[in-house]
Amino acid sequence: MQNDNKNNSIIEDDDLWESITKNDKKYIKANRHVYKKVNSEKKINIIINQKNPLVTNTQVNKNNIKTGSTPVNKNRKIEELDPKKVPSGISASQAEKLKKGKIRPERTIDLHGFTQFRAHSYINDEIIKCYKNNIRSILIITGKKFGKMGSEGVLKKEVPKWLNL
Repeated sequence: MQNDNKNNSIIEDDDLWESITKNDKKYIKANRHVYKKVNSEKKINIIINQKNPLVTNTQVNKNNIKTGSTPVNKNRKIEELDPKKVPSGISASQAEKLKKGKIRPERTIDLHGFTQFRAHSYINDEIIKCYKNNIRSILIITGKKFGKMGSEGVLKKEVPKWLNL
């Protein structure tokens, strides 16, 4: 007999809730994303600079190769990054929302235990994957190394420079 009373009160509550909320505006959830399916059959056109080609007849000119280093633009200065300054590419309101945690990162990259070289290549690969999958916000966790003189955050110093290149 008590079961019937509980079921009736649940049904009455549901009916009451339906009648109260029937004219309310329904909001779409903000963190649901619909991605377009990428057509993998698209052809990519490659344009080769004819004035100074690096590749001729599928052989690489040895004069254009430097061994042991990655190509770096020497004209560009790497400036010190200020964490208080708003990064380029986003508005001040977006930066504030990120800081307060109102915008959640869509992807997290954890670099604990990575060497500097492995971390750099891993970040590059992951950013390319995220770009292809239309992922716009990424949280990168660097971790820190404990040395004789205390903690040395090598990746913490280097990752912003890599991202700014």
